[in-house]
Amino acid sequence: MGKVVITGIGTVNALGLDARFFLEGLKAGRSAIGPISGFDTSPFRSMLGAEVKGFEPSKFIDPMKLRRMDRLSQMVLVSASEDMKDAKLSADILPSERIGVVIGNGYGGTSCTEEFFEGLLMRGPSGANPMLFPTTVPNSAASITSIELKLKGPNCTFCQKDISAEEAVIYAVELIRKGAADAVIAGGGEELNDVIYHAFDSLRVLSPGRNGGCEGSFPFGRKRNGRVLGEGAGVLVLESLKSAEKRGAGVYAEVAGGTILSGRPGISSYGKNPVPVVRAMETALAKSGTSRTSVDYISSSANSTPDLDELEAKAVKNFFGQSASDIPLSTIKPMTGDFEGMGGIRLIASVLAMDNSFIPPTLNQHEPEQWFDLDCVPNHSREAGLSNIMHLAVGNGGSCACMILKKML
Repeated sequence: MGKVVITGIGTVNALGLDARFFLEGLKAGRSAIGPISGFDTSPFRSMLGAEVKGFEPSKFIDPMKLRRMDRLSQMVLVSASEDMKDAKLSADILPSERIGVVIGNGYGGTSCTEEFFEGLLMRGPSGANPMLFPTTVPNSAASITSIELKLKGPNCTFCQKDISAEEAVIYAVELIRKGAADAVIAGGGEELNDVIYHAFDSLRVLSPGRNGGCEGSFPFGRKRNGRVLGEGAGVLVLESLKSAEKRGAGVYAEVAGGTILSGRPGISSYGKNPVPVVRAMETALAKSGTSRTSVDYISSSANSTPDLDELEAKAVKNFFGQSASDIPLSTIKPMTGDFEGMGGIRLIASVLAMDNSFIPPTLNQHEPEQWFDLDCVPNHSREAGLSNIMHLAVGNGGSCACMILKKML
């Protein structure tokens, strides 16, 4: 099978409105988490989040078209436009039928969906805004992106909670390897609004700040007590190496191997059994032809919840054995917040780390758990040459994914 490489990156997130500012935030170890200003949090137990501020989609999208787009689709489209520009790719360079779009998200444009159904329920069919109807389905971001960028290749959407974007990227890689496309715009994202916040607050999975709680994102730390939500989009151009070389495109990294597996912890639990995660790591490394001793860095999905942090640390120690503590491992979620479909942003962080020879830090590392004895790159980024990065993603409900990024020499 031919190699699949990353030739472009694009993102809109709370830490940076494009890849350049995102890189600066990662290297500086800056957190975008703060009190939420976009909606009233007084009814909830929590008040923090990582909001995308200063985002002006009208600079990139026709205002008439903008009215028909949900916020998630806006962020995905702008990110996709950025990464196609970065890759120097367009429908004029490759046939539009050979460029696909695959996007992962957990819930789609929930704020527009709420507005549509509120009008329908309160005032009947005549009260529902027909312009909002196309945004009530999770595939609106992928569809709008392909329409606006005039891409006619495969178009798919994945909704698998925490690993939605990883599923999108792994599927995109397979499309290219099987010859169904020469290039695919792939990644994911999510929007943060009062609907999502209310749902997570009701499920008691957010880090609580009221009633004496210590609210924040403290992965692997003694204070960890739940997620802090964020929002954003991260999209990559995946391309066959043959196509990239033919048009003289720059290459960030090879997506050398990836796999998706599942366990049975329960519908909303991360579980405590590390076996599925270990199997995913084994499979991804085998597919990539990479030895475990060659892994330079592990991008962790730890999100400051008691179950996930411990599960992932246990899996890493089980898989790597005595050498586990020698491999740097970090999570960017104390900087960006945590949200469904953020795997594209995490992959872009790894691409930037590899391209700029550094490791993003794990912030808020002042009181680690007694059982945690791994190198989580605490509080400050670290200079390091990276050739092989392992990307881990674990979703509540039992799904997990692992991907291997290789530096192109």
